[in-house]
Amino acid sequence: MKKLLPLLVLVAVSASAQTQSDTVWTQFTQKDKQGYKYGYKDAAGHIRIPARFGNFTNAQKFRHIMAVSESATPRQYYLLKNGRQVGRDSVYMFDYTFDCESEGKIRFRDRTKDRVGFFNHSGTAIIPAIYNYAEPFYNGLAVALIGARSKCWSGEKDTMHCEHPSWVGGRNVLISERNEVLADNLPRNQLNHLNWYSLRINATALDTATTRTFRAVNGDRYTFTDYEKEFTHWFYEVFVPTVRTGSADKVIPLCYLELAVSGQPFRGWPHFERTAFVQKFYQPALRPKLSGLRYGATNVNIFSEDLDILIFESQRFKSFLNDCGEHFQEKYPVFDVVINQVNAATKSGFEHQERFAFIRTAEGYRLFSATM
Repeated sequence: MKKLLPLLVLVAVSASAQTQSDTVWTQFTQKDKQGYKYGYKDAAGHIRIPARFGNFTNAQKFRHIMAVSESATPRQYYLLKNGRQVGRDSVYMFDYTFDCESEGKIRFRDRTKDRVGFFNHSGTAIIPAIYNYAEPFYNGLAVALIGARSKCWSGEKDTMHCEHPSWVGGRNVLISERNEVLADNLPRNQLNHLNWYSLRINATALDTATTRTFRAVNGDRYTFTDYEKEFTHWFYEVFVPTVRTGSADKVIPLCYLELAVSGQPFRGWPHFERTAFVQKFYQPALRPKLSGLRYGATNVNIFSEDLDILIFESQRFKSFLNDCGEHFQEKYPVFDVVINQVNAATKSGFEHQERFAFIRTAEGYRLFSATM
């Protein structure tokens, strides 16, 4: 029995370490004379890391690895839950914002080469810094730019330190978690609204009205749903016809649980439960403004937008955010339908705009905001 005790202790310690690594810690804020500092608590509310990080530390959830900046020093690095620090000279920052862990990986930047790679959840560089730019991993896939040259928007010679750098030329590639190039020379303008979670390989009977297909380097065909195409089809084929029916009860399920409305003159963004929203606005506003819309109308435009977390801050919208507390648009895109109203008397000339915003939920697209 005595010989078993060390083994049992080892198993218990290992299980405890595994539990700590797998649980999510949440950021909390503390204010003192120097300003705001950030720390992390576990699910039980116990402080795991005292508030000692500065403003660049934007991870709202700490899963395995995160980028931090200390409030009392200029130090920046990646922190693991066991306290180990990695990448002290290679923290990735874009537009003054740190990266956040996505699918157990986080970007880092080799400052001497000005190239981007990926650490895994344990701080190991699993993808070397060979890319000019790379997006986070979604569904085990990431889009990266390689072979480009740096250029400053305002014409500075020092491309390593200009305020607004950009990239010229190069190739957009789709890479795997093992740094395999799955598809090469991808057209940038066709990648903006892809649902990476919808990947189908060599699929047949495709709906080309809502998808895009790319040829992989091994000859396979990679097909993804295009969110913008999908939404446009749903809006004109499902939402608008439902509004035309004259049945408020049929419109309610196509609205999100909570909606915000603004008008002219602007008096803020009052929120409504969806049943109350439809009861108040369907007959006087939604039906007359939307039921006459048709494909190809020149006064209607559809734009992708970010979810405004300052307006939609209730718990109902938290599931649409990533671990940085930002809109997770790669999974829950938002689209604005903008209607340009013309002068009623002359039938010409711009008078005002009306906007209806929709978000993709697990149940499909739902109206959640209106400006009328």
